[in-house]
Amino acid sequence: MSRVAITLVFEDGAATQVFAQEGQTIVEAAQEAGLNLLTDCANGDCGTCMGYCTAGELDLGDYDPFVLTEDEVDDGAVLCCIGTAKSDVVIELPYDSSHADAPEEDPQQGRIIALERVAEETMQLVVEVPNVVHFLPGQYVRLQAPGLDSWRSYSMANESDQRLLNFYIRLVPGGQFSEWLLNEAQVGAELEVSPPRGAFFLRSDTQPRLFIAGGTGLGPFLSMLKSLPQPCEDAGAAPIHLLAGFRSGQHVFGLDELKALQKRLPHLQVHLATEANAPEGCHTGYATELVSNLELPANTQVYVCGPPPMVEAARSAVLAAGVKKDRIYCERFN
Repeated sequence: MSRVAITLVFEDGAATQVFAQEGQTIVEAAQEAGLNLLTDCANGDCGTCMGYCTAGELDLGDYDPFVLTEDEVDDGAVLCCIGTAKSDVVIELPYDSSHADAPEEDPQQGRIIALERVAEETMQLVVEVPNVVHFLPGQYVRLQAPGLDSWRSYSMANESDQRLLNFYIRLVPGGQFSEWLLNEAQVGAELEVSPPRGAFFLRSDTQPRLFIAGGTGLGPFLSMLKSLPQPCEDAGAAPIHLLAGFRSGQHVFGLDELKALQKRLPHLQVHLATEANAPEGCHTGYATELVSNLELPANTQVYVCGPPPMVEAARSAVLAAGVKKDRIYCERFN
């Protein structure tokens, strides 16, 4: 097979053509042309690099069906880190060209200023960096602790343009970074912090919004909500619903931040769910079960963040509620 043309169409309307050799992934072809497409895992396990093929034929590669669902494949979805073009193709990407055409900045040396276990299996980590970090609410950075051979990706729970980065991190038994946090990390310890990454971020819109979080998937939604302007008293604001699900009452965190956000955003309604030991006022079961209780206009902007099975359940629930597919944005993590 001779080389094929890949036309990349970005959300701001910019279009760039790159060329791929046989077996070369979309990300690799773009890198050869000097473009850094948003990606993270590089093996089809996270969904950060997802785009949509609107013309041509692709080999989707060996992907995780929880990351790239059957419905998404039917709609033309492709993971650019493993997808290869079998003919000339057009790929639409859900972010502006400015996120791809500039070389990535060097990591910063961060310093831990706070470390606290705030719930069962959840650690709050606050890192100070020398330079202000500008990011789109919902994006993440990668962290590397001293002595570890790999980076880990975590979303910020704070507003943009800060030197203090706040993270809520799920403690994974046997996980390298989790074990470091539990057994070695302490205030004053240093770690590497990458520039912001990711295509999961809050879009500018005045339509109703629904956020559905699973566990520490609440973190990026705290950032998104903190970035929203306080509505004027004489102007109505589109409703916002947050559904947050946890394994048990002992896993719940972030309540004080949510209460503060509700005072500032009176149109924000928070609904909690736990699978066991539900505290008063909390639904027993899954957060996705609460979707059917809401009246969601078809133009509701939906953001879902959590483990892959939870994300797929949320997508199914909001589609059944009549929300348009192109209004649903998902971030999956394991």
